[in-house]
Amino acid sequence: MVKKEIKFGYEVESGKEINIKSAHLVVTGITQESGKTTALLALIKRGKFKAVIFRTKIGERALIEGTIVPPYYKSEFDWEYAAELLEASRKEKLKFERSWIIKYSKTARDLLEFKANIDNALVSGKLRELEKSVLITLQAYLEKILPELQYAPLSNTLDLQDGVNIMDLERFKEETQGLIIRSVLTEVLKHHKNTIVVCPEAWRYLPERLGSPVKRPAEAFIRQGATNNNYLWIDSQDITGISKTILKQVSTWCMGYQREINEIKRTLDQIPLPKRQKPDPADIASLRVGQFFVATSEFTKKCYMQPAWVDDETARAIALGKKRVEDLEQPQALSQYAILPPRQEAPPTGVPVDLAPIRRELTELRNDFFNKIQDVTAHVNKISSDVFNLKTRERGIDIDEVVGRVLQKMPTPTAINKEGIVNEVLARVPKVAGAATYEVAPIEKIQKDFLEEAKSKILEDVKILSDDEKRVLKYIETQNIGVKANELITKCFFLKPGGSSSVKVSKITAQLKSLELLRKDSGGRSYPHLKERIKQLLEVHNATEQEIEQVHNHILVEML
Repeated sequence: MVKKEIKFGYEVESGKEINIKSAHLVVTGITQESGKTTALLALIKRGKFKAVIFRTKIGERALIEGTIVPPYYKSEFDWEYAAELLEASRKEKLKFERSWIIKYSKTARDLLEFKANIDNALVSGKLRELEKSVLITLQAYLEKILPELQYAPLSNTLDLQDGVNIMDLERFKEETQGLIIRSVLTEVLKHHKNTIVVCPEAWRYLPERLGSPVKRPAEAFIRQGATNNNYLWIDSQDITGISKTILKQVSTWCMGYQREINEIKRTLDQIPLPKRQKPDPADIASLRVGQFFVATSEFTKKCYMQPAWVDDETARAIALGKKRVEDLEQPQALSQYAILPPRQEAPPTGVPVDLAPIRRELTELRNDFFNKIQDVTAHVNKISSDVFNLKTRERGIDIDEVVGRVLQKMPTPTAINKEGIVNEVLARVPKVAGAATYEVAPIEKIQKDFLEEAKSKILEDVKILSDDEKRVLKYIETQNIGVKANELITKCFFLKPGGSSSVKVSKITAQLKSLELLRKDSGGRSYPHLKERIKQLLEVHNATEQEIEQVHNHILVEML
């Protein structure tokens, strides 16, 4: 039976026992120096919850007991899901790309069909450049996660045991980890009760300003889960960057050791005490392992969190300062890990059969197969990358190199008519008065050299731009009309107009104008000029429209 109140530990100095209510919870503090994972494990055990903990970091030492369950993934798909994938892959907010995502998601029932729609669109070649760049980004993201989702030993059922259930995601890429955590949150919310889901590395999976596959189901979970005693417990090194929409729903905060001054200030801001009663920054920076400022709707106290493997008398003595945390010896393991096998039908004969060896062998085979698929995928990606580089390399084909290699492969003639060759060359040399030396240099070759230099010039101009200058250039390239400075401030940088923002935008547009990458009218509006600049540099050397378009596309992709 799940407890409504859980023993946390003891108040520092007074030794008073501290209990907290079962609720959504966040625990923060520097990894390995605050005791976050130990605190969560103790609360799960004393609260008699079922809990899912994701092992996402290699060498996680604090998980010393539990049941290892297979990673759970259930395929789902809609356009919002696709948008979250794109935001997660690009690490920036979507702007105008949503309409394209909706377009390619309409007929897709899962990620495989979504990728097929993208592949077919890219093969057709009938795309605007910005749309093409968005699809290429999504294609690359899907090519990263789909092999793992298809070939990894994933389970389509979520069987949870009482106590701690450990889902080992170490071998998966970060993108795939997010999809598995998403599936677990959705499944627990719909079909489980009295269950804790511990979200690790919350700054990564629940970011404040960006989309993430985990974020939307986590918001639904934290708003609706408490009805069935399902709670989200957030494990994060710091508060920075975590979705404030989710943090607003958390009623219990356990704030541990911090060292960075800005994070100390944020921690103090979250302690709901009058200014005079708040701890000093030094109090946050001097917290020992296992000590937390615990803030709930009823109290705020500095507490020592009692680990599950420490008895009451020892824990109280540590809170009173009579014993040192450093003198405790944490056990390497409280019990052997239990491995939860896939769900099996009972033997029809009623005769007991030991399936453990078969299950272990099956698990080893699946893991071995998954590892081999990973190796094959890496080789395929390497070959694809090499082919792509050959197709899109900036320099043209070196004629001299090709001719030289061909000549090396040609058989050496047994007899060379030197006199005939000399006579043939002399016959082709124009007859003019006076002695002269002639050098063969075709006009086409000269034009080609100038063309390559012009390409290098425009590419170099763009590569040396700062991130903010590239941002403005990208924004202006998406517009067909002039852009005012205020629009760049508010819609490109999402800042308030005036003051330093105006100075910043003015300097950036002046720099881009000096490089002729944009043009400005007398009213101060900025217009796209990148393609025209490319045309000016290349057209004089007989560049084709196709070559001009290729350079323009290449620059846009570089900026993405």
